[in-house]
Amino acid sequence: MPGILEVLRTLPAATFLLFLLSEACLGPGCQALTVEGGPPSLTVSMGDEVRFNCVHDGKTSNVTWWHILQGNHTWTPMFLGDGLGPKGGEWFISKVNKSHGGLYRCQVNDGTVLKHSCGTYLRVREPLPRPFLDMGEGTKNRIITAEGIILLFCAVVPGTLLLFRKRWQNEKFGLDMPDDYEDENLYEGLNLDDCSMYEDISRGLQGTYQDVGSLHIGDVQLEKP
Repeated sequence: MPGILEVLRTLPAATFLLFLLSEACLGPGCQALTVEGGPPSLTVSMGDEVRFNCVHDGKTSNVTWWHILQGNHTWTPMFLGDGLGPKGGEWFISKVNKSHGGLYRCQVNDGTVLKHSCGTYLRVREPLPRPFLDMGEGTKNRIITAEGIILLFCAVVPGTLLLFRKRWQNEKFGLDMPDDYEDENLYEGLNLDDCSMYEDISRGLQGTYQDVGSLHIGDVQLEKP
């Protein structure tokens, strides 16, 4: 330690100041350039618009964009051009197609420092098929409600019309509704003499019953009931 102090005393003031700045890393060379990674992937449909952003803290940096295509064995970078926007950290594609798929990354050159972002992989998918009836859920619910009302109307109205038609025909031709008396008169037109024929035949096969009190037991044998 004493040797180092002797060396510092012998150095000029300017050299000593530069030495302190280098030790504290406060000089312009010690301020490292930072480039943010950005989103790892992005999925869009064909025909959509897409924008890539390269966020960095360089002030006089030159930003270029590269498109890396996936090959069979290697990833070959392809130069796209200088960046757009205030700090050159933007790349814009108006209408995306299948050939735009791949990895996009920016490269920032700040004089002596050269850095690039991790990149964003762009996926391009086919547009979803449009449904036959492109409508909202509220419209679908209203259509279903209207269908239910129409079905109820078709079921109730024809039955009601048939009932009124039948009643009108009965009133027109003078057909009265049957009453309870007609339902109870089940034997109308039946001869009562014919109804007692079976009873007369059964009575003719055996003797009639006699009063037990008016007969003597020894004279007559009683018929069993």
